[in-house]
Amino acid sequence: MFVLEFGINHLGKKKNLNNLIQIYLKSSFKMATIMLQTKKYYEKNPNHLLNLSDYRKIINLCKKSGKKIGLSVCDLETYKPLSSLSFNFYKLLSISNNNKNLIDQIKKKNKHIYISTGFSNDKRINNSIKFFSSYKKKSLLHTPMTYIAKDLNFNRINHLKNKYNLDVGYSNHNNNKNTLYALSAYKPNIIFLYIKTSSSKKIKFPDNEHAFKIADLEMIKKNYNDCLNCHRINNKIVKKVEIFK
Repeated sequence: MFVLEFGINHLGKKKNLNNLIQIYLKSSFKMATIMLQTKKYYEKNPNHLLNLSDYRKIINLCKKSGKKIGLSVCDLETYKPLSSLSFNFYKLLSISNNNKNLIDQIKKKNKHIYISTGFSNDKRINNSIKFFSSYKKKSLLHTPMTYIAKDLNFNRINHLKNKYNLDVGYSNHNNNKNTLYALSAYKPNIIFLYIKTSSSKKIKFPDNEHAFKIADLEMIKKNYNDCLNCHRINNKIVKKVEIFK
């Protein structure tokens, strides 16, 4: 399963936002997220903050199209104004995976929550899991934020699965799409991928370097599923082809 991440690549501009939404609605993808940044971020970039009506519009458009829209959160102050809205799922950014007050608020929505691990060590993840101890609708996300392939450490996906007995997904912050095909061997239950518009050459978006255009994402999805099929066990007996007669 794949999730498109808008992040804040809209820069608070309705044109950019509409482009991202329309790309998503016309795509083969069924899930997407939009991000809420911290209060400090919006104090420095006040124009990047969307209006409440913009979020309502996104939710309504996705609902009409039978697609899911989630919200990535990291700050209680920026989340509260949107707490009345009905998103399909939530992503808890790694900088706040120990923010108990924020966690308690999003748990009230009773939706699936994807917990990003980022650079968190096991101690920090243990603390986060404790805040979710009785909450069943949760998954972890292995989130290595690096462009260096050897530091992606896909083995950590299996480590997290075994240690916490939870579904573990992957949140991509790498600019090499070929690493995603290697990822298929570790079978994450969900993959988050950043998306950008065709105007990204002219505008420097926050997640521009590790975001992909929709045509690339559609191809990544197809190739990844092909790779995944290579790992499946086929019980059928295949007859040998006689090369020489």
